[in-house]
Amino acid sequence: HLLKVVHFNKLYVGFMFRRYDEVKQLAVAYDAIASLPFSTILISHCMHVFYGGLINFWIARETMDVIWFDRGEKAIQKMRSYAECSTWNFENKLLLLQAEQCFYLEDFESATRCYDAAILSAQQHKFVHEEALACELAGHFKLETGEGSASLPYFLLAENKYHEWGAHAKGESVKSFIQKQFMNAETTLEPDISSSTPAEPDPRKRRAS
Repeated sequence: HLLKVVHFNKLYVGFMFRRYDEVKQLAVAYDAIASLPFSTILISHCMHVFYGGLINFWIARETMDVIWFDRGEKAIQKMRSYAECSTWNFENKLLLLQAEQCFYLEDFESATRCYDAAILSAQQHKFVHEEALACELAGHFKLETGEGSASLPYFLLAENKYHEWGAHAKGESVKSFIQKQFMNAETTLEPDISSSTPAEPDPRKRRAS
């Protein structure tokens, strides 16, 4: 169990600071360790499922390897069962995983709704750090799909929320990214967050390609 926790912590830090190559290498090792018959504390396991799913979808987009997508889908299935037990604790996590799933499937309309719903849910349920993460991932989604101007408000809100949470190193990391990416941009806008619940995405859509 200790080995699993150590690998997860390394994986978490790498993911939070967007170190893709490091994360991919660690994810392979973590998956092998996680398959061993450890007994886990529920909340710890839930967080492993959440961040593991986000990482799997990220690697799936970069590699176009369906194995990583399948792992992400399994994380969604587990998180959905957690959300059925506790909407307060897990709804925002499920929505963010679904957003990343839709991003992979190139269902950008549904992805936008899921990101915004995840941000709103995290805000309503007082998970400042996960609100920050959802904003940051939504920013990367918009940026990578050609909507650079729409991504900036998400990144700015992510920066503010990380600082509010007390993760100042991460907040400064996002600030540095903003300065490099949007050198001459200035805005104080925040994204328009819809409270509507998105429709379930079709997980087979992209596989047809």
